[in-house]
Amino acid sequence: MEYREPSRIVAADGRSDGLNDDAEPPRRAPRFDFARPAGRIDARRVAAALLLVVSIALALVYVGGRLLSGAVIWLHGQPRYQLPFDQIQLVPPPPSCFRGGAPAFLERARRNAEEAEVLPLLDLAPGRIELVFKRFPWVERVDSIERPPGGLIVHLAYNEPVAKVWFPSGEQFALDRQARILPPEDLDVGCAGGLIEIRGRGIIPPSTPRAGLVWKTDGENSPEVDRGVVQAARLAGFLLEPDRRRRADETPALRFPFISTAEANGRGLFIQNAEGTMILWGSGPGEERPGEPSAPEKWEILAAKAKADGVRPGNRGDYWAFVHSDLKYMKTAPPRS
Repeated sequence: MEYREPSRIVAADGRSDGLNDDAEPPRRAPRFDFARPAGRIDARRVAAALLLVVSIALALVYVGGRLLSGAVIWLHGQPRYQLPFDQIQLVPPPPSCFRGGAPAFLERARRNAEEAEVLPLLDLAPGRIELVFKRFPWVERVDSIERPPGGLIVHLAYNEPVAKVWFPSGEQFALDRQARILPPEDLDVGCAGGLIEIRGRGIIPPSTPRAGLVWKTDGENSPEVDRGVVQAARLAGFLLEPDRRRRADETPALRFPFISTAEANGRGLFIQNAEGTMILWGSGPGEERPGEPSAPEKWEILAAKAKADGVRPGNRGDYWAFVHSDLKYMKTAPPRS
């Protein structure tokens, strides 16, 4: 038997590897390029962009600031934040001796400090109101300032008048208990009668009669405090304290309309009561000599004497004086033979 190999069939367009040349090649999986090739940066464009951004930001800030400033000005100008000076509340009220009461007190304090008639509550600088009242002679100190909504409450301690000094030339002065000069034009006429008058041959008008200053007279080199007037003013303040004033209203012997300043012989102050009795008081309160009774002790001795025996006026020139813990009648004229 003869073996024959089968003949091969070759296609005209075929390939020996069994693949068709016309067939599309297989598609490759997509590739992602995460790193792009670096290019040149246009510095001018970047600078222009930054300039634009900065310009817009500055414009927004400017416009916003102007709007905010305008809003603040508008708010500060609203009537609810404008307080007329005469609507400030004073605690306690001014002394009854002040002419015109609180309205007049506020007006004179405002003019004295050259302050505006209307206060911008939201723009008040710290200390502005305190300074207004500290400059006013009738104010001893400013204790505190409250700021309730839409208002001001000022707590004050006042320089209250206790004494007066009249000169034949017509000059008139009102003094507080530290001998500070108070404006006489502010003093109520009815109240002036309740002040103690300071007398004395050696009293001369103050060298600088400006309100708020302590009484001083011309010295050899410069103005000097008049110790006699100062001690008399302190004694007047002591005698007019509420409890002693009340007891004086009940007993004329304890009411003292006049004080005479220290004399050349150094005996001290004399006081004269409503019955005309002269009493040698001595040194002013707080300046007593060693062994001399204090002002409260003298008052109690005087009150006890007035209640028991009375403090009768004597002959012309005679007077009463404190001797240790007693009040004795002193004769100045020798007894007649």
